[in-house]
Amino acid sequence: MRKGMKKNSGYSKAVFADSLVTSCEICNGLCALDIRLRGKKIIKVKGREEHAVSRGYICPKGLAVDEIVGAPDRIRTPLAKNRGGRWQEVTPAEAIKIIAERFNFIKAKYGAEALAVHVGRAGINKEFKYYLKRFCAAFGTPNFSTAESHCHLSKKMAGEITYGGLPVPDFAHSRCIVLWGSNPAASCPQLMRDIKQARGKGARLIVIDPREISTAKKSDLHLQIRPGTDGALALAMLHVLIKEKLFDKEFVEKWTIGFTELAALVDKYTPEKAESITWVPSEKIVQAARLYAGNSPACISIGIALELQTNGFQTARAISIMQAVCGNLDISGGVLFTPAPKLSSLKMEKDEAFSKPAVGQEKYPLFFKYNGNAQANMFARAILEGKPYPLKAMLLAGSNPVLTWPNAERVKKAFSSLDFLVVTENFMTETAKLADVVFPVGTFLSRDEFCDFSGLNGLPRLSLSPKIIDEPLMTDWEFCRNLAVEMGLEQFFPWRDEVEALNYRLEPLGINLDTLRHSLDHGYEYKKTEEKKYLKSGFQTESGKVEIYSKELERHGYDPLPVYHEPAESPVSTPELFREYPLILTSGARTLPYMHSRFHNIPSLRKLEPEPELEVHPHTASNLGIEDGELVLLESPRGRINIKVRITEDILPGVIAIPHGWDEANANVLTDDEALDPVSGFPPDRSYLGRITSWNPRV
Repeated sequence: MRKGMKKNSGYSKAVFADSLVTSCEICNGLCALDIRLRGKKIIKVKGREEHAVSRGYICPKGLAVDEIVGAPDRIRTPLAKNRGGRWQEVTPAEAIKIIAERFNFIKAKYGAEALAVHVGRAGINKEFKYYLKRFCAAFGTPNFSTAESHCHLSKKMAGEITYGGLPVPDFAHSRCIVLWGSNPAASCPQLMRDIKQARGKGARLIVIDPREISTAKKSDLHLQIRPGTDGALALAMLHVLIKEKLFDKEFVEKWTIGFTELAALVDKYTPEKAESITWVPSEKIVQAARLYAGNSPACISIGIALELQTNGFQTARAISIMQAVCGNLDISGGVLFTPAPKLSSLKMEKDEAFSKPAVGQEKYPLFFKYNGNAQANMFARAILEGKPYPLKAMLLAGSNPVLTWPNAERVKKAFSSLDFLVVTENFMTETAKLADVVFPVGTFLSRDEFCDFSGLNGLPRLSLSPKIIDEPLMTDWEFCRNLAVEMGLEQFFPWRDEVEALNYRLEPLGINLDTLRHSLDHGYEYKKTEEKKYLKSGFQTESGKVEIYSKELERHGYDPLPVYHEPAESPVSTPELFREYPLILTSGARTLPYMHSRFHNIPSLRKLEPEPELEVHPHTASNLGIEDGELVLLESPRGRINIKVRITEDILPGVIAIPHGWDEANANVLTDDEALDPVSGFPPDRSYLGRITSWNPRV
């Protein structure tokens, strides 16, 4: 500890030289940070080289934590709207009293289910998410949801239904890596080190993406696909694998159900037919299948781009099956099944079930079964149309739906119609502007948080991101507990503070927070790595095998095989609409400086990506008569935005791409919340139709 610096019980005890050690909680990379303080001010941030996983890597977002913590536009006092609709500052105690009174009033008038609680990406894999779900159970509402209504859970469901879990690609030891709608260079850059390590040993790299991203430029093979047709490509690759007998025959015979039915399904998906659907040349489809099958162990990274399609769930199923039939399950260099650490459950044992089903539970029963949450994409409809029943109040924790949920205009109208809206947030977002109460919370630097690496790179290792600064704000956990106490629900939150709650969670592992504090660089290995666990206990499915043909899907009225359907909007499925909107529009690809809609207000990050841009191929631009840098009007059947054009050969002709999360050009004004995936309820953000016209400011 630096001379003259007083010991603060709130700081991590793991002090190296004059730095404090924690992990970045902004994205799922969990990169370790060395943070130097002068008093309470952050004066330097760097990646921690000694950390066993991140090994010194840090992205621009991590480097900007000092700007984020000290941002001049950060909200530091709770705000409540008065009767005139004007903001007024209130104390934290006053804000919590207002929220508690309104929630209890709504429960008494409409029933507990009229309240929905949603945790955004800022709360995914964070402990406060589980306590907010517990709060919902104590209050009596089934309507708890998370950002996983739009991300991750569709492919997780596909993996669980097919072979009992969602495995993690082992890039570092693979001989062939397939990045399918996945771009770790932008979404989790530290994984690129493992990919480069494998490439250095001769591993092949296949990238499947409609854009020629940086990784595609360095790949052995880039399949530049028409957005939304990945399912057809997967079936065509399976066609090649089966026709040329490139699959693992022994594994298929011993460990799968439904291979014969699969072979019949893919028989008609020749590479030539797939070329007409996907725009990928047939010879490249054959080459990709042979590269993958001929270089075992091989792994496939299934990106969120595949989930955000009207056929996303079945596409993820087809790719999961491809990994299985080639024998790449639970082996080094393939994909690994690594269980999460077993923590104390926060699920409440209630005397009676909820009086009504969660919103979306009846329409998407398997989403609810494998997730236990409401489907947030149905909330706007519940608010505006009362289907299946009205929602009257919402609590949004670390979420900005106006910029991140599909059909933003409907979302905005819905939230404006609520009787009461609460947002916990650090900044005045577009969603926070609609709230009745905005409650600021501390950053991740001001709380202890777990880091679970099992879902990142398959390591059964639990670490700690320790609190290193004190902020004059409640943490998300403290807000949740204080609200519960104010509402008379204290019996369901018996822990005195956050440390006691985290120690309760750790009890099944036989460790406590101090155990994790003393091993920040290496974490706690809660299980030994073991390959091919299915040889001992089978797969965690009804049959104990890989279920290519899923009877569970069949029982629920879904296709038991991974069938392909055209996107809901496309040149093929809606030709008349395509004549009116003649471009295929894809949106939402991650960029390195930002986390969805977060941090566009941070100067160092804004310099890296100053404004949103519409990517257009030169041929498309020439046909439309538009120029690079021109401000245009971009329209879909749902809305329109103004955005600047960037002409690039990195996008397919006839396809255009926009980022999301920008106030200035909100991509979700254009996206659809009607044509949801029939199994998961995910929106088709990565494939819909649009058109470009010249912008006239007088219109």
